[in-house]
Amino acid sequence: MNFFKKIIQTITPEPTVALTAITRTETIEGFSVPGIILNMQYHFTDLQIYSDGLISCWEMVDLPMFKNKLMTSWVVTSIPDGQTISIFNLGSWVIENGDWTYDEESYYKHVKGLIKKLNPNLENLHNYNGDNCKMIGNVSVAKHFSDNPKPYYYDNPNSFLSKRNDGENFHIFYRNDDGKTYLAQLSIYKTGQVEITNLPIKKIFKFDDIKNLISSNQLTTEVNIGENITILGLGSFTIKSGQGVNISFKHNEFADKYSQLNGNEDSISKCARIFAAYKLNPTIELKQQLKKAYEEVPEHRRMFVGDMDTKDYEVRQIIYGDIVKKEWQDHYGYDYPYDDMPNPIDE
Repeated sequence: MNFFKKIIQTITPEPTVALTAITRTETIEGFSVPGIILNMQYHFTDLQIYSDGLISCWEMVDLPMFKNKLMTSWVVTSIPDGQTISIFNLGSWVIENGDWTYDEESYYKHVKGLIKKLNPNLENLHNYNGDNCKMIGNVSVAKHFSDNPKPYYYDNPNSFLSKRNDGENFHIFYRNDDGKTYLAQLSIYKTGQVEITNLPIKKIFKFDDIKNLISSNQLTTEVNIGENITILGLGSFTIKSGQGVNISFKHNEFADKYSQLNGNEDSISKCARIFAAYKLNPTIELKQQLKKAYEEVPEHRRMFVGDMDTKDYEVRQIIYGDIVKKEWQDHYGYDYPYDDMPNPIDE
């Protein structure tokens, strides 16, 4: 008894220590593949598939949850003839003569096969156990937020010290030298390199080449009625009707993003910043700056200078006056719902 008492008396309790909380960031490799999400209409999108078994399909899910997304037709593998394919910042088209590559089962196997290509032994895969949210206080938040992945390339892939170049990507139609028109992905990098992928063979250009590709109708947003469109890894269809954004607007969007990649403020952020400054101190000078900034935003992107509700109505009311209220009333059939914007105090 005295022996055990002696042992207990010799144990020194650890002092209380306030430890520093830390985190680490890890790069998870993945693939971006074409997909379709059915949410009111058929949205063409990029599914992000990662080596840790997570898949982003407008929310992050694991493999069992992805299978459920297919079974419940959130993710679909085809678009019925006569329905519309909507492509964000590109346009929407009614299709016919659809010829699709996968059904639910084969698409799931395709996605799982890509994960296995990234992670051959399928080790340490995330398992959400049916719930991709967690509670923080009284709020339910995603365990992993849907990412905004960036395309990249290495200056010298064979060098351990090679510099990685991140870029931004866009959907675009590309009329290839094999006679087919592809729904492709165009990636722009700070270096001026441009890659066009989702083609049989990747194309590499310089940023200044884009203008010539557009002039020759090889790169376009405006496909023809009856033109057949191929989405590699998904299927093909014929255009029945529809419209894309003006190609000159899209070219301006490319230029805006290229400028941002090189350290300049993008046009939407600049416009929003001047808009906020004007509301605090409405002057003629800021109104003129706002007009210039707003008109530099690519036309199909101008709705994003405000929030989801007001879009660009308040900015346009400042610039162009109450004619914007009439446009609203003519379009929606009821009175303009937003607060009047102030006139310049020095006008």
